[in-house]
Amino acid sequence: MPFDRSDCAALTQDALNTALAANQAFDRKLFTAALDFEDLDCSGARFNDCVFESLSLHGTNFTGAEFTNCKLSEVRFASCDLAGAHFRKCHLFDADAKKGCIFTVCEMPSAEMNDCNFADCAFERCDLYAVRASQSSFRGVRFKGSRFEKTVSKKVTLTRATFEKCNFSYADMSALSLRSCELTECKFSETLFWDADLTDAVLTGAVIDRAEWDRAKLSGADLCGASIAGLNLAVLADYAGLIVSRSQQHELLREIGIDVRPD
Repeated sequence: MPFDRSDCAALTQDALNTALAANQAFDRKLFTAALDFEDLDCSGARFNDCVFESLSLHGTNFTGAEFTNCKLSEVRFASCDLAGAHFRKCHLFDADAKKGCIFTVCEMPSAEMNDCNFADCAFERCDLYAVRASQSSFRGVRFKGSRFEKTVSKKVTLTRATFEKCNFSYADMSALSLRSCELTECKFSETLFWDADLTDAVLTGAVIDRAEWDRAKLSGADLCGASIAGLNLAVLADYAGLIVSRSQQHELLREIGIDVRPD
């Protein structure tokens, strides 16, 4: 579990700047709103057992930074560069305030999240191309205007993301393009997929319960081994080539009013 603020020593601005210049790791430090992170270069910085409290970070460079066992409470990242940043065993949800952190217009390609709590966080207009996450909670997360895509040329756009054993219950994934993305063994309870594009996505072993699929695209998606309660093919925009296992076909057909009986 992350350390409480009482376990951490508060930093001064001078101490912060000096440690960054010397490439020193931050261990059990308290970062508060008194610190100025405006356009600060924190690339490659290492934060271990730290607490970030009520901070507004604008234009900060966190490329390749590592956050391990940290607690981030009501922190707002705006126009920050988090490319290749790694979050391990971090909590970004304040249980007392019932609020998550906010990422707005942030560059986050190839960021990694392992065993973290991102519940109720917001990713607004963020670049999430090739992000990787495992065993993390994204419960109630909003991805408004964010993208998992990279444009290679005028005719070629790549989409990539890997989520394994993550919880997306109550998350809003509306209008996202998740083409060919991997979301294996993830939980989607009452998740919003309105207008989402999951063409060729891999959702093997997922637990899908009462998700909302209006106008979503599932053509070529692999749902083998997934529980698919409430998936009504009639509300989808496209499901040509959808891959399911034999045991799942009865559930899908029942949802569209077809009664399957044994021969």
